[in-house]
Amino acid sequence: MSIVEEKKGLITFSAILIVVLIAALAAFQMTGNMGIEDRFNTAVGLPPGKEKGGETISGFSVEGDPVLYVIVLGLLIVGCYAAYRHFRI
Repeated sequence: MSIVEEKKGLITFSAILIVVLIAALAAFQMTGNMGIEDRFNTAVGLPPGKEKGGETISGFSVEGDPVLYVIVLGLLIVGCYAAYRHFRI
């Protein structure tokens, strides 16, 4: 058995992880640090203002906050890796 055959699952997981990271970075680059309300207001010509709410059920919004975006992305990566190790996909 070759090393590639032994590590086929890890290689597949790593490839998927790289694709997901690239997609996540591209999504962040496209949306930037501006929230949906700010983008909408700018697009329709409304003056910028503070909207009430904007929080999700979980109590925070990832949108427009690079630090939270990286934290949530990291948690997703750790969760995926834990699932990979547990289920041996």
